Amino acid sequence: MKSKVATFGKKVLCMQTFLQMCGNRELYLENCRRIIEYHDIRIVVETDEFRMEIWGNNLLTDSRSPDCLLITGEIQTIQFIPLGVYDEKL
Repeated sequence: MKSKVATFGKKVLCMQTFLQMCGNRELYLENCRRIIEYHDIRIVVETDEFRMEIWGNNLLTDSRSPDCLLITGEIQTIQFIPLGVYDEKL
């Protein structure tokens, strides 16, 4: 029950992670916590719900605000990893 209430609250307050892609050249991400890793071929971002691995070529980031991020370049793969699972892979 608590999980459903928390999820509903995040939706109402617009705190859930929001993704928007324009082809494979732009990825707009809202409500991200932080960038964990940043290279021109791999970017790892943490949100409240999961971590995202973005793989590609010539990747660049531009922060529009403290919790919004624009990633540009040739995006090839996006992987969603539930929190807690990522540390076990390392």
